[in-house]
Amino acid sequence: IPPRQLFLVQSVGLVIGSLGQVSVLNWALNHIPGICTLSAPNGFTCPFSRTHFNTSMVWGALGPRRFFAEGAMYRSLLWFFLVGAVLPVIVYVLRKRVFTESKWLRKIHVPLFLGGLNYIPPASGTNYGSWAIVGLLFGLLIKKRQKTWWRRYNFVLSSALDCSVAIAGIVIFFAIFYTGASSKLNWWGTEVYKDTCDWKSCTYLSRSEH
Repeated sequence: IPPRQLFLVQSVGLVIGSLGQVSVLNWALNHIPGICTLSAPNGFTCPFSRTHFNTSMVWGALGPRRFFAEGAMYRSLLWFFLVGAVLPVIVYVLRKRVFTESKWLRKIHVPLFLGGLNYIPPASGTNYGSWAIVGLLFGLLIKKRQKTWWRRYNFVLSSALDCSVAIAGIVIFFAIFYTGASSKLNWWGTEVYKDTCDWKSCTYLSRSEH
């Protein structure tokens, strides 16, 4: 790719993306009632924004001592610092000393795997399940059986799917939700998501009253 054309495309994309995001954010804050709350219409609950806000509260205003000190609810999570440090060593030893001929073990990248978990929350098993299915389908099955096609079209298809989701989201929002037509489309497919733990924010453990 010619460097000048690449720089031009990146610069134009940066300007359009920055202005577009700020414009959409300002429009949404002023036109969607109850946005970023559980009562917001059409699911505009801002899960990523609320996650970042809660994180800033934990590490800033409240302080980590109330959550991770001795006897606190999330004290056991500190053990995962040790797990993250030891797990790559275990995989390395298994690959070099025990399963020296294993091909799949060579492809395990522990920091990349653990880093992918940063999206939890707000991502859930539904998100990770769909990502895993698509990743295994194209990264393993199709790559193994149709390697020529995979080299030529796999990443182009990935970009096309990303763009199609964004375009479909825009069209669906302005054609169905913004016009109010969604209130007239009531069937199992439009209501079933409200009976899931993703929508209801189910908790694994209840908060103690004391």
